[in-house]
Amino acid sequence: MKINKASNRKFLILLLIFICQNVYSSNLDGMSKDEMRVFISDMPKAELHLHLAGTLSPETVAKLANRNKFDYFNTAQLVQKSIDERSPGLMGFLGHHNKQQKVLQTGADFHTAVYDFLEKCKENNIAYVEMFFDPQAHTSRGIDFDNMMQGILAGRKAGVKDFAVQMNLIISINRERSVQSAIDMMKKAEPYKSDIIGLGLDSGPEEGNPPSKFKEVYAQAKRDGYYLTAHNDVDEKDSIAHIWEAMDILKLDRLDHSLNAAEDMELLTEIRKRGLCLTASPVQRGTDYEPQDIPRIKFLFQQGVCISLHSDDPGEFDSGYLSQLMLNFQQAGKFSKRDMVRLMLNAFKTTWLPDDEKQAYIDALKKWAAQRHVHI
Repeated sequence: MKINKASNRKFLILLLIFICQNVYSSNLDGMSKDEMRVFISDMPKAELHLHLAGTLSPETVAKLANRNKFDYFNTAQLVQKSIDERSPGLMGFLGHHNKQQKVLQTGADFHTAVYDFLEKCKENNIAYVEMFFDPQAHTSRGIDFDNMMQGILAGRKAGVKDFAVQMNLIISINRERSVQSAIDMMKKAEPYKSDIIGLGLDSGPEEGNPPSKFKEVYAQAKRDGYYLTAHNDVDEKDSIAHIWEAMDILKLDRLDHSLNAAEDMELLTEIRKRGLCLTASPVQRGTDYEPQDIPRIKFLFQQGVCISLHSDDPGEFDSGYLSQLMLNFQQAGKFSKRDMVRLMLNAFKTTWLPDDEKQAYIDALKKWAAQRHVHI
């Protein structure tokens, strides 16, 4: 069988990733799982990759379903059953996700969603959040844009006051929708420009909806002063080509997921050269033996790529909110305390905050680590 050079190179890189996963492991510092749980729970955290509708716990979903007199998801158990029975892959995930987000009907519902999540942040020692929200998924079903925004902002204000968590918002394009729909969304968002820090790209399918589809929208957003990011989900068709497009055409400030970069050393080198950071989400379903994507995350981390860990849709995965996800990841991948602190340091480094605020968070994390004899 003839193997071309590109296929051969990919095979060798995948083999290296496998070796890294199975040979390398940092020691566990002699800590029990319970001791590591306390260490990770107490760590100051930044959460940079998660979606508003996906933060809803089954309890919050049921609360909103009953508030709005839905005939489904009326108990947390029914919500969890739907999560457990969805088919694997991105489209199976979106099938449940798109049904769940319909319980968000009014400004008060969005207020509840944000407020309840910020309470979860307090429980997880999350000090700073950058949250995606997807207006098209809501306005397309008749939700008023202004009511939605006012509810989100009111929930943020109340949550920040009660739980002392700082939060910024990333407005996101649903990639399967039209370019004109994205333009219309950004037009509606203009009055809220001071409340929105960045622009993202998510949903799916990715096939037929590459990053370059929205190059004009992104160019205008950059002129308008937004930070830019985009999802490149793992193992989607043409994933590596899409990462290149996201970097070269959309001119991103950060890469979401994008873990297939581990299979292309030229791409990996360029990501490091440009100083781009990746937000990884090693989520875990009930049927998963361990958190997803550990080999590629470990490989990228060892190769000096700025990569950090985030919960994506914590209400919809068994990995849950950030502290639990990090513990699952640490235990399965045999990462050290220093590794886990460095991964969180990467998160604070890639926040879209003014330099002085960013440095204050970094200094606080380093001080916390030093007090526990972890030097980074």
